[in-house]
Amino acid sequence: MRLTAGPLAELSPLQVHQLYKLRVDVFVHEQQCTYAEIDDTDALDTTVHICAWSGDELLGTARLFPVAEGLQFGRFCLAPQARGTGLARQIMSQALEFGAGRDMLLDAQAPLVPYYEAYGFSPSGELFDDAGVPHQPMRRATVRA
Repeated sequence: MRLTAGPLAELSPLQVHQLYKLRVDVFVHEQQCTYAEIDDTDALDTTVHICAWSGDELLGTARLFPVAEGLQFGRFCLAPQARGTGLARQIMSQALEFGAGRDMLLDAQAPLVPYYEAYGFSPSGELFDDAGVPHQPMRRATVRA
């Protein structure tokens, strides 16, 4: 297993296809949530895509991009065969390491709030509806020495 992190421009066309296919398979098909999964944020030079590869196969991904309040974390998903293997922890650790020294924000699907709380995120606003799925804004404040 290897993790990579960088802008979309550093991925090959086939790797970009795998990234989008995994996200559409999980968010649009599996979760039955019809929305514009691919957005302009993906292609910004300041957006970092964390990808977990087994050989040439993409098994998981997440993205981080700067916002006024710090870094926004999202589009976090795993292929079904990678779930329960500890890969999610590896991707989260990479994201937290990348975001060290900055506040991190995310919009958690409501049932996943306890999952993200285990990584130091706290609810930071009211629940909201995103394409029919309740989401909770969350923040992980920078740890100051």
